Amino acid sequence: MQYQLTVRFVSLLVIALVVLSTAIVTMTFFSIYDSTKDQTDLLLTSLKKSGANTENEWQSLLDTHIPNDNSPNFIRISLEDGQTIYSEEARDLFKDFSEFKQIIFAKHIVWDEELEPYYYQSTAIDGVAISILVELEDSFDIIGQILSFTIILTLIMIVIGGILTYRFSETISRSLNTMNLEIMDLSEHDQQSWLTEPTKPIEVANISASFNHLIAAQRASVEREKQFVADASHELRTPLTAIRGHVNLIKRRGEKHPEIIPKSIEYLDKESKRMEVLVEQLLTLGRHERGTDLVDLSQLVKETIHEFQMVHSQEIVLEIEEVEIIGSQEQLYQIVRNLIENALKYSKQTDKVTVTLTSTDHTAKLVVMDEGIGISDQDKAQIFERFYRADQSRSSIVKGSGIGLSIVQSLVKQYQGSVTVSDNYPSGSVFTVLLSIK
Repeated sequence: MQYQLTVRFVSLLVIALVVLSTAIVTMTFFSIYDSTKDQTDLLLTSLKKSGANTENEWQSLLDTHIPNDNSPNFIRISLEDGQTIYSEEARDLFKDFSEFKQIIFAKHIVWDEELEPYYYQSTAIDGVAISILVELEDSFDIIGQILSFTIILTLIMIVIGGILTYRFSETISRSLNTMNLEIMDLSEHDQQSWLTEPTKPIEVANISASFNHLIAAQRASVEREKQFVADASHELRTPLTAIRGHVNLIKRRGEKHPEIIPKSIEYLDKESKRMEVLVEQLLTLGRHERGTDLVDLSQLVKETIHEFQMVHSQEIVLEIEEVEIIGSQEQLYQIVRNLIENALKYSKQTDKVTVTLTSTDHTAKLVVMDEGIGISDQDKAQIFERFYRADQSRSSIVKGSGIGLSIVQSLVKQYQGSVTVSDNYPSGSVFTVLLSIK
């Protein structure tokens, strides 16, 4: 891994430096090209405006523009009568001009057999042909120096970058290799195994911390599922054992003692209904889709409270606004029913239960408040877990499966909402549910 990281980084560095160097050399070349072209155009314009006609006039003009042999400009003038006039040292240069080579992407750049570069341009004025060669050796020397400098700089950067990358990748690869070995050694059943979180590099440290968080969440989920399976098995085993016991009782003694059959059938009916309710609740926990109907939540709350008032003597106070919500009638009924049933279940006959329903533009708020035994702070964090009973000492007295509040929480999440519990003073509990209306 260390070698691969180093090679990849150095490769990227080389590509970046080559592109940068090429861009610098190219910009320098075209800058020199444009500057030479402008100077040549200016010289041609001056020659055009000179008004020279005879050989002597042109020769005098060339001596004026090309005053010494250090000038980079070489000019040839061909007159209509066939005479040709050359500037200083231009004759020998133009004699071999037919053998000059041309650069494809810059048609005005040519070079001779000795690979000396020139800028070439020609024009005609009233039958007079003017050709100019501009020596570019000094300019190309500058480009060569820039190219040499960038090559040297590139090599230096590659060496320095390679060394730094190798050392940095060594730190990263060592941490990653350690993490990889620890991940391979992790056991799903070993609750004490965690990844080592290095202090640096910070990227690997963050990955290790995130992975440990994921492991913790996964193990917690596995434990919850194990507990759920165990609790569900226990809850279902109880009525099944009772049903099997009464079936065997009828088989053994039913013929000789027919009086036991009605009682056994009544018990079988009660336990089968208990199983039916429990299975339906478990199926409700497994549903994850929100309904799409327009539900009159206010009317639903009223009807649910009316159902309880038919069989309970406790006073239920209703304070509601008109609220409509997009969802499922059955899902919303389960939320309202379980909360009210829970409040009545843990309240005395003389206690009062208050139900309020309000709304804003986007949220419906349902509050169920009782004056019962209340819930301890320790139990508040667990009452929404499946099969958890806050008052364990009264579990055999207070009927229920212990998953009503789990159903409420599961359904509320489908409505992008929340359910919380707080204390009611002087006694009792307050359950507050927030639901997204749309």
